[in-house]
Amino acid sequence: MHVGGVYKLIAVYINPRLTGAARQQQIQMLIQKFHLNQPIYVQYFYWLASVLQGNLGYTNTPIFSGPVTQAIALFFPNTALLAVLGGILTWVLGIPLGTWSAVRRDKPDDVAIRVFSYTLYGMPIYLIAVILIIIFAVWLKVLPISGTVNPSLLVGLPWYRNGISYPTHVLLIDALIHGDWYIALDALKHIILPSLTIALAVMAGVINILRASMLEVLEQDYVRFARSKGLPERIVINKHARPTAMFPVYTNFAYTVAGLLGGVVIVETVFNYPGIGYWLTQSMLNNDMGGIMAGTLLFGIIFVTTSLVLDIVFALKDPRVRLG
Repeated sequence: MHVGGVYKLIAVYINPRLTGAARQQQIQMLIQKFHLNQPIYVQYFYWLASVLQGNLGYTNTPIFSGPVTQAIALFFPNTALLAVLGGILTWVLGIPLGTWSAVRRDKPDDVAIRVFSYTLYGMPIYLIAVILIIIFAVWLKVLPISGTVNPSLLVGLPWYRNGISYPTHVLLIDALIHGDWYIALDALKHIILPSLTIALAVMAGVINILRASMLEVLEQDYVRFARSKGLPERIVINKHARPTAMFPVYTNFAYTVAGLLGGVVIVETVFNYPGIGYWLTQSMLNNDMGGIMAGTLLFGIIFVTTSLVLDIVFALKDPRVRLG
């Protein structure tokens, strides 16, 4: 690590009152304490040993300086809310569109849905964000584009200090807890565009996978038998065909989570949304290795855990997986 990076990394530890030789002595002591004078691979193993002991190090960015664990505790709730809302919108919008596209195969509405999904699939997520900003914030002027709430609403609030709301650190939830409904409504408006951006970016995959699966299931004998009994088409689709067709969508859910996590880094930066992704971007811009390593590790743990839980659930629910 170059000298500038070392000084930036340990700046959070240095006593600002020290000057001259005393300051240099403390810097050298901290360099040795954190093994910053060792080769990078040696530093990595020291970091890994600290992680296994629950110590993720320290971060020093313009939006937060202090222990990494505290930064995660402050910023992760916002990211979790954004990812959950984005995931809900993905399923609420993607599943009906994928189903309708398969049922209306080769009809104009099917073609329109496919063009829409492939267009989304080929667009970078920041471009989707810009388009939504232009439509809803610039042209229609109905939604805000930055932050989590109008700052003027937070003046003098006892549960909001130094840019952080309490107790959950999620402004929308904390406003509801404290009964500040106007602030909660404003916070909800602020999160619509970020969550919709993530949903649109991930939804294309859900639509395409579900459509392909539905087309295959609709040709199965049991679906034809259900139709031959005179069941309404709505029942055939919703009760017989779609539950089976959803299995490939479920198996790709881990990749959906990966898309959500990857999306939040860019989306939070575009919308100045104070979550893990925004903090991670600030860490990268400021050469903050503690934040970069911790944020990457956190996203990796979430992805691996989601994949593992999904595999276990399928092994319990689907005999074919156990036999495999």
